Amino acid sequence: MGSATGIRARVEKLVRKYPTLRHVMVLLTGTAMAQAVVMGVSVITARLFTPEAFGQFAVYGSLTAIAITIASMRLDMTIMLPEDDDEARRIARVATVSNLIVAGLFTVAAFALRDLVIAQYDDPELASWLLMGGLTVFFVAQATMMQYWYNRRTDYRTISVNRVQQAIGSAGGQLGFGLLGLRSLPGLIFGTLIGQAFAFVNLRLRAKSLYQPIPEGTASGLDLVKRYKKMPLLNMPTALVDSVRVNGITLLIGTVALGAVGQFNLAWRILQVPIGLINSAISQVFFQKLARIRPGEMLPLVRATILRSLLIAIVPFGLIYLVSPWLFTLVFGPQWDMAGDFARALTPWLAMQLVTSPISTVFVVTENQQWMLVFSIIFCAAPLSLLYFSPLALLDTVFWLGLLMAAMLVIMLVMSLFAARGYDRRRPSGPDATDADPETDPEPTQPAV
Repeated sequence: MGSATGIRARVEKLVRKYPTLRHVMVLLTGTAMAQAVVMGVSVITARLFTPEAFGQFAVYGSLTAIAITIASMRLDMTIMLPEDDDEARRIARVATVSNLIVAGLFTVAAFALRDLVIAQYDDPELASWLLMGGLTVFFVAQATMMQYWYNRRTDYRTISVNRVQQAIGSAGGQLGFGLLGLRSLPGLIFGTLIGQAFAFVNLRLRAKSLYQPIPEGTASGLDLVKRYKKMPLLNMPTALVDSVRVNGITLLIGTVALGAVGQFNLAWRILQVPIGLINSAISQVFFQKLARIRPGEMLPLVRATILRSLLIAIVPFGLIYLVSPWLFTLVFGPQWDMAGDFARALTPWLAMQLVTSPISTVFVVTENQQWMLVFSIIFCAAPLSLLYFSPLALLDTVFWLGLLMAAMLVIMLVMSLFAARGYDRRRPSGPDATDADPETDPEPTQPAV
């Protein structure tokens, strides 16, 4: 008991001394609870739904994820940047309109391109249920936008609770429909929509400060879009390319066999657990801190973050590589025999993803979005080309895919260090620094992104 009390006292002392640690711990707690729920329910739903049903749902999820990426034109991230809360609220209004438009366009496209989906996947059921994707796009994009508002206000508890709500709602919804006998694609879609809608409504009800009236004299939405034009012009294409890369892999494998993409997707989702557990907490807090950092302070922060992430990644991903082939069949059932082999093949890539995710926003703050755009195009073309042209068996191809993507993420780490060093050389920090220029320096006025 005394030992536990001593540990608790030391943790509380660290949290008081380092506020950033407190924010990370709040987000980490929520993320851990959400991931625990997803993992626990996945053990059951993997036995209720077939790999083919999960393959259909993976294609549905990949297509909606691409739309979600561009839904707000990346203006959701821009909410973090203005010094004035009313300008941030105005940006949120513009992002909401954009989310509605993109969600509507997704539904229209799903109807218009139904025959193309059938031709690619030989699955009329998938083509029909894609019409529900517009709801998924809106709920997720809008909840993400509101989370940036709470991130701006350092209200990490609300973000943490919302993640748990969405996880419980979606996983519980899928489980409920599966137990009721709807063990097909509609059961997975409706179950997920329940969680997404539940999370959106709860966040919206709490977001009273975001939806306060905006006083006259506040910059217009058009003026703010022009000020932060690099977000839709550079960040959005970069994010779109990244989304096409990740989701394009799933979509390409799905054209081979929906059962195979179901196996691949399970491996991918389970391996995302340690990444999501750590990075979603660290990344949001790191971005909030990075958005206010002064030249001269960035390179040490980026170096320390990379080193910490590398140390964190070694043990969990080393164990995953060793035990995943037999662990997947033990936990999820014998029908998931390929998933463990896919998990081992993906380990190098996802380990490096854990390392690079927290520092990805460096290119936004340092105004080097064009670096990431070029890198993202190459990072997208390489794996999709490998999958499309590889003469090897699917599992062997995915093994080489994991190594290729890990090597490219090492290049991204080097780029982030160069970007941070260039930012630090702009002007000295501290009392000798001259007044900030809003076009080049994010302090004390808003960053020019």
